[in-house]
Amino acid sequence: MDPDQDLLDRLDGQEGPGAFSIIMLAGALAALAGLVAYFTLKMELRLSAEISMDAAMLVFIGSAVLLAISHFRLR
Repeated sequence: MDPDQDLLDRLDGQEGPGAFSIIMLAGALAALAGLVAYFTLKMELRLSAEISMDAAMLVFIGSAVLLAISHFRLR
């Protein structure tokens, strides 16, 4: 392969959103998943606030971990 094209491909890979914006986006998506889980458990299934909060925290942590793994695997 052409060395110039190799350099251009590497430079194209460096462009894009920075690490901070990716972390913030993943955190926001994980928090949204936690909120949806909390309100679903609290309002639809009528569970207590403690159980709903615990489940929402587990969903948040699981979502954050899965988003981080998928980001580093696809990179």
